Amino acid sequence: SYSANYTGSDSEGRNINLKVACNTINGTILAPNEVFSMNETLGDQTYENGYREGGVIVNGKIESGIGGGVCQVTTTLYNAVINAELQVVERSPHSMVVHYVSVSRDAAISGNYKDLKFKNNTKSPIYIYASASGGILSFKIYGEDTRSKNRRIEFESEIVEEKQPEGEVVTVDATKPSGYREITQSAHTGYNARLWKVIYINDVKKKRVLVNTSSYNAEPQHVTVGKQEVEKQDNKDVDKNQKEEKEQKQNDKKSKDNQ
Repeated sequence: SYSANYTGSDSEGRNINLKVACNTINGTILAPNEVFSMNETLGDQTYENGYREGGVIVNGKIESGIGGGVCQVTTTLYNAVINAELQVVERSPHSMVVHYVSVSRDAAISGNYKDLKFKNNTKSPIYIYASASGGILSFKIYGEDTRSKNRRIEFESEIVEEKQPEGEVVTVDATKPSGYREITQSAHTGYNARLWKVIYINDVKKKRVLVNTSSYNAEPQHVTVGKQEVEKQDNKDVDKNQKEEKEQKQNDKKSKDNQ
């Protein structure tokens, strides 16, 4: 099993998406040697299927999109799967780090090029329970556990390399005054990371197995700045105004001299 907290989300649409996805997966039965696909199981993420707007990562920036938040469901299921030591067939990290798990413990889905797939490599059927309620996202995988009772596993995330963001992405908003500046998204550090499975026998560490490698992009700070539009007079109008001002000064001087 594996559980995650989602109460920190302030998006009603995102919370709805978590529940819709969990309701779709809940009750899934996987026969021996059968492969589960997250994309195939969820189907199209549309309004008609109950999904709403939520935060998604688009070209390094958090934007609003249909089905936003479903990747946290995928991530939670992934962690239940590796805890059960089922065979992971396909898994992809997010393009940037996410806040709800350590590096290399996430799993993203996107279009037809990022999917979570795993195989029931046991000799018995497995049953998947999923729920999103009260701010807790939870997955439980039921089946016949044939692993030794004196054996246990732990997972360790390792950061191999940090990638610092450089510069900033500037968007000019002509409706804002000159001098306006707003940070619309904080910078994100990028990482190369690995996930290890540590095997203990009678509480003695016996083996360390590489589970996956992950690469996350560094993303610079995004800011919006204002641009004050200054109306420029036509050159002829400027010359005319200057001529009129000169004549007025001359007339004022003559009037003063005549007094």
